[in-house]
Amino acid sequence: MNTATGSGPNPHTAGVTGTGIVHVPVLVVGGSLSGLSAAVLLSHHGVDCLVVERRSGIGNHPRSRVLTARSGEVFRAIGLEPAVSAVSCRPSGWFQARTLADATYTRLDPAEDPTARISPAGSRLCDQNRLEPILLADARRRGARVLFGWELTDFVQEPHGVTARIVDRATGWSRTVRCSYLLAADGTHSPVRDALGIELHGRRSEPRFLSAVFAADLDPVLRGRRPTAVVFPGREVLFARGTPRAPLWEYGIPDSPFAAGARDDGLLGRFVLDRLRRATGLSSLEPDVRSVLSWSASAVMAERFREGRVFLLGDAAHTMPVIGGLGGNTGIQDAHNLAWKIASVLRGSADGRLLDSYDVERSRVAAHTLWHVLATARGLPQALHPEILQLGYLYPDPGGGPDNGPCEDPYRPTGRPGSRAPHLWLVHDRGRVSVLDLFGTGFTLLAGSLGERWLPAGARAAAALGVPLAAHRIGGPRNALRDPRGAFPARYGIEPGGAVLVRPDGYVARRWVTAQHPRTDLESVVREALERPAAHSREPARSAV
Repeated sequence: MNTATGSGPNPHTAGVTGTGIVHVPVLVVGGSLSGLSAAVLLSHHGVDCLVVERRSGIGNHPRSRVLTARSGEVFRAIGLEPAVSAVSCRPSGWFQARTLADATYTRLDPAEDPTARISPAGSRLCDQNRLEPILLADARRRGARVLFGWELTDFVQEPHGVTARIVDRATGWSRTVRCSYLLAADGTHSPVRDALGIELHGRRSEPRFLSAVFAADLDPVLRGRRPTAVVFPGREVLFARGTPRAPLWEYGIPDSPFAAGARDDGLLGRFVLDRLRRATGLSSLEPDVRSVLSWSASAVMAERFREGRVFLLGDAAHTMPVIGGLGGNTGIQDAHNLAWKIASVLRGSADGRLLDSYDVERSRVAAHTLWHVLATARGLPQALHPEILQLGYLYPDPGGGPDNGPCEDPYRPTGRPGSRAPHLWLVHDRGRVSVLDLFGTGFTLLAGSLGERWLPAGARAAAALGVPLAAHRIGGPRNALRDPRGAFPARYGIEPGGAVLVRPDGYVARRWVTAQHPRTDLESVVREALERPAAHSREPARSAV
């Protein structure tokens, strides 16, 4: 059996070998960035899953490069920040030049990462082919099964689950899988989406761009400079890839005559070499070209992200131009939004209606992000700053309050329901900690410095509803969590006696601006956040249908 680690006995095929039906709560189709993120996050919430990927292993082309601050926060929350930091670096800036040998470059963006002030993670540069092995290893460490060289051939939805057929592409051997939910992370040409009859809206373009990844000694012209990217005449761009200790480079060429159709490798090689020598100013450069890839600037979105027990995420749900690197990051956050909801429903602590919010919330974000990526590409003044798209998008108020629009300024956070819980550094006996570090796999109640009575109310609500809920008081006397600047109330839009309830994905579910009688109200709010009617009875979670 072929998998990412070769043929022969493989611990990752446990429970898949044999002839019986494979039972698993969630089947993930697609083992790239979005699918592997879903596997990690589902496993983080205690949900067993099986991932099938038709490729033989992780690709060697770097593809996505930018890891936004919000994605960094997601990986920080599940303990992957050190591993990701080891294979990534901070952005150093975009520049413009005639050639790489120019004495000076013109800076095109701020000298420092603007998200560093509003996020504990900040933005990073991390090649996708370096990030995916980290996700793969972590998913398997947490118990997820990931099979490379396998593909989904058909599936049938039933009232209580999905029956799917998967095939080993090397041997033709097939297995039947029974799952509660199927996640389609199978790319922009998603066979699952097509089988569901879900249409795409937007603009599909033919391949028009060519990118070449190469290794070369560019120090003679860089002279100690390490730009994130350099833009040359004709909109050709040199991107820094790899890490400072193991540098690689990627050269992007728009409107390349080799980007579509059949190509002559000899002519292509000479074309790329000519472009690289011209851009670097090194007439005798002999680069080690590792890969050449054609890609298009499609901008499309599925008309819906859910059909019954099947969910679309990543490129299967939305395909974006590479500008700003928001496509892959949006897929990571799709998985983050969906994982806790599926876990809550499978545990029996939430009603299945909770899953309806995935389409409502994520399609809104995708549409807004897609529009602004296109606006940026066209140079329109309405385009938003990247940090607003990264950290400022809003979900509809879970409590049914007024719609405050698709985004807010993350430098002036409101703490309103539907917004990302704002970052704030606190002081703890063990050192500095972000408010975001307090969030776990359950709900989190954050009370102001005079909100002592919220804490026992949180414990009572957790016990009454049988759900995990952590409660913290921020600031005030005799408190382990100190707020040296007293900024928490203003950051979250409450008075010292107020409180906010935060969902497992770090979004505000409800806010009480002033002191309340918390017990009954808190229980009802958590119940509403889980779409759980008053008569809902908890049932033990099933491993699968």
